[in-house]
Amino acid sequence: MGSRRISASTVGVVLLAASLWPALHFFSGRVCRWRRGAGAPRRAGRLGVRVFGQGNPVLVLLPGIAASQAYFGAAYDRLGEVATAVVIDPLGFGSSMDASAGTDSFALEEHLAAVTGALRALDLDGRPLHVAGHSMGASLAIQWAAASQGDIRTVIAFDAPLFRTRAEADERVQHMGWFEALLSTGPFAHAVCAWMCRHRSAASVLAVALNPTMPAAIARDGVKHTWFSYIQSFEALVAADTWTGAVAALSGRGVPVLLVDGERDPVPVPGRARALAAEFASVTARTHRGGHDLPLASPGWCSDLLYRQIAAA
Repeated sequence: MGSRRISASTVGVVLLAASLWPALHFFSGRVCRWRRGAGAPRRAGRLGVRVFGQGNPVLVLLPGIAASQAYFGAAYDRLGEVATAVVIDPLGFGSSMDASAGTDSFALEEHLAAVTGALRALDLDGRPLHVAGHSMGASLAIQWAAASQGDIRTVIAFDAPLFRTRAEADERVQHMGWFEALLSTGPFAHAVCAWMCRHRSAASVLAVALNPTMPAAIARDGVKHTWFSYIQSFEALVAADTWTGAVAALSGRGVPVLLVDGERDPVPVPGRARALAAEFASVTARTHRGGHDLPLASPGWCSDLLYRQIAAA
C-alpha cells in the first residue's frame, strides 16, 4: 500500500512537471517575441556568422557568454534597412565552437583577432562600423572597437559586465542566484562542462528542459562551448579589468559609447555606467525595464535603439 502511494506521488510530480513546462514555455514573453533571424549561417575566418541587410554601414552584433547568434532574432531584421548586419558567434561559442582548440586559444587578443578576421573575410572591414554586444559580447564590442583601425561610428553595450577586480566579478555573479554562481566557475562548473562535452546531444535536451521560458534554439546553443572556451573567455572578457583603457581610448577618439543596463539587472556594478558617463564626454548611460537579458526580453526596444543610433550617425 505504501509503495503504491509513493508510486502515485512520483507519477503526480512527473505529470505536474510535464504540464508546467508547456505552460511556462507558451506564456513566456521571451519565447513569444522570438523568431529565427534573417540570413543563412556561414563561416567567416574562424567564426560562425549570419549576414543580412544591404545598408552601407556595417553593424556587428555580439552575443554574450554561452550564447549564440540566435540571441538576436527576427526583431533585429529591420536593421538590414540601414546597415549590413553581421551577427557573430564569439570565438569558442555556438557555431564558432572548436572542440580541438588548445587550452590557450581564448585570450583577449585571440577574440579581437577573430572578429577582425571575420569582417576581413567578408570584405566588410573598410566600411563605417557600428558595434553592439550583450553581456560578455558588450565587453568584447567595447574592446574590439577600441583596438580596431576601422571607422568606428558607435558602440552600444547592453548589460556590460564592467568589473575592476575578479572579486567584484564574483560578487556580482553571486547576485544572479546560487545556481548561476555554482555554474560560473569552480570544480562543479568544470565537472558539468566536462559531462556536457561528452554528452552534447543529451546536454542540449537537458538545457531545453531546464529553461522553459527560453526559446528552444537558444537554450540548445547554450551548450555549444568547451570548458576552455568558457573559462578563458570569462577570465579575459568578464572578470578582468581589460575594458577601462578601451573606454578611455574610444572617448579620446570621440566615438559615442552607449551603456544600456536593465533596471533589475544584478550583474552591472550599481552606478558604474553613470560614473563613466560623468567621466567621459562620449559615454552615455541609460536603463530600460528588465534584467540581464535585454536584447532577448525587449528585442523591439533594443532594435529600435540600434536603428536610431545607426540612422543618426
